[in-house]
Amino acid sequence: MRKLIIVVLVAATAWAAYWVIGATASQKATEAWLDARRAEGWQVEYTDLTVRGFPNRFDTMITDIVLTDPETGLNWRAPFFQLFSLSYQPNHLIAAWPNTQTLATPLQKIDINTTKMTASLKVLPNSTLTLDTATLVVEGAALTSTNGWKAGADKLTAAIRQTVGKENTYDIAAQADTVTPGEALRAMLDGGGTLPDVIEGLNFDTEIGFTRPLDIRVIEDSRPDITALNIKDARGTWGELQLRAKGNLSVDEQGFAVGELALNARNWREMLALAVQAGAVPAEYASAAELGLGFVARLSGSETSLDVPLAFKDGRTLLGPVPVGAAPSLNLR
Repeated sequence: MRKLIIVVLVAATAWAAYWVIGATASQKATEAWLDARRAEGWQVEYTDLTVRGFPNRFDTMITDIVLTDPETGLNWRAPFFQLFSLSYQPNHLIAAWPNTQTLATPLQKIDINTTKMTASLKVLPNSTLTLDTATLVVEGAALTSTNGWKAGADKLTAAIRQTVGKENTYDIAAQADTVTPGEALRAMLDGGGTLPDVIEGLNFDTEIGFTRPLDIRVIEDSRPDITALNIKDARGTWGELQLRAKGNLSVDEQGFAVGELALNARNWREMLALAVQAGAVPAEYASAAELGLGFVARLSGSETSLDVPLAFKDGRTLLGPVPVGAAPSLNLR
C-alpha cells in the first residue's frame, strides 16, 4: 500500500511539473508572438495575460486586447480573448470571443455583438502550425457600422479542412440562417421595400486551392494567393428570390477570375434590379442585360426563371451573352 501511495505521489508530482512547464511555455510563446508583432510595427496592447487550467488544460486569457495591422489598417479590440487546449493535445485549440468586440478598417468601425462565438482549430505539429481543420460557430450576431448600416444573423457556421489527396487545397463551407440585412442595406438593395425583413438562408460549399498551405504566416506575413476555386454549391433564398451557382474557376496572372459558373435564378429581373442598386452591375449595362437575359429566359420556356452561364474572361464578366462589368479579383493580398 505504501509503495502504491509513493507511486501515485510521484506520478502526480511529475504531472504537476509537466503542467507548470507546459503552462509557462504556452504563456511565453503567446507573449513572444505578441512582442514579435509589436516589433513589426503592429499596435499591440493588453492589460493581462495568464494561463490557468490545471491539471488537464492550458487556458490562456488575454484581457483588454487591441491589435492593429499597419499594412491593412485593420484594428480589433475586445475586453478579453480566450484560447483553450488540452495539456496532452496542445495542437487542438478552442477559441472563445466575448459578446462584444470591435473591428475597425480605415473606412469604418463595426461593433460586433454576439450571444456566442467560438472556434475549434487543429494544426499540424510543425514550425509553421499548418492548418488541418477548423470550425466556427456564431450565434445571435448583430453588426453596427459607423457608416450607418446594421446587419445580423441568428446563426453562422463555417468549416475548413485540408482536401484529401490535393496539395494546398481546402474544403471550405459556410451556412448562415435568418440573415437580417438592416435598414440601410435594405434601402440600398431593396429600395421599394418589396422583400422580407430577413434572408432565409445562405449556403456556400467550395474547394479552394492556394499557392501555399494555410498556416501562421497568414497572420504574420501575407495571405497566399488563390489558384483555383471550385464552387460545389452556392445558394441563397430571400423571399421569392432564389439563386444557385456552381462551377470551376481559375486565376489569371493579374489575379482575376477565369472560368464559368452555372447560375439558376428564380425571379431574375428583381435580382438584376438589386444588383444594379448595389453597384454589382453598372447602371449603363442594366438595359442591355435585361434585354439579353429576357431572350435567354424565353428560350428556356420561362419568363421568371433563368438558367445562364456567368463567365469570367480577359478581366471581364459576362452574364450569358451580356457584359456586366469587370471580373472579380481573387488576389487576397
